[in-house]
Amino acid sequence: MEDKIKVLLVDDEVDFINMMQYWLKSKNFEVDVLYSGENVVSRVKENEYSIIFLDLKLPGIEGIEILKLIREFDAKLPVIIFSAYGTADILKEATKLGISGFFAKEKGFDEAARLIYTALRIHKGLSHHEPEGGE
Repeated sequence: MEDKIKVLLVDDEVDFINMMQYWLKSKNFEVDVLYSGENVVSRVKENEYSIIFLDLKLPGIEGIEILKLIREFDAKLPVIIFSAYGTADILKEATKLGISGFFAKEKGFDEAARLIYTALRIHKGLSHHEPEGGE
């Protein structure tokens, strides 16, 4: 039996993240959610996530700072930055830190799934089959 893809979603926009969580679970992903950046590093150290979706704008600690902390102990974990506020400078810095992609919140969740499969193929060498269409 193929292992489930375990996704961590980190965002303070409860409605958005709940919709994304529901959609990813409907596609057979295992999903954990954090609504702030405070416990992300400890959660990542305690669990084996396949990939993280990390919002740039979080209360307390910004997504870029969290990404820097994650990179101190895991340089290869796929992280997709997502935001409605991505600026070129922030994305340039995130790219230097080894992000696997950027997901604009106004995009459909099918795009999020494509980013997950692409990141896993590139970073983990996994051959999960991407589902056909947007079902």
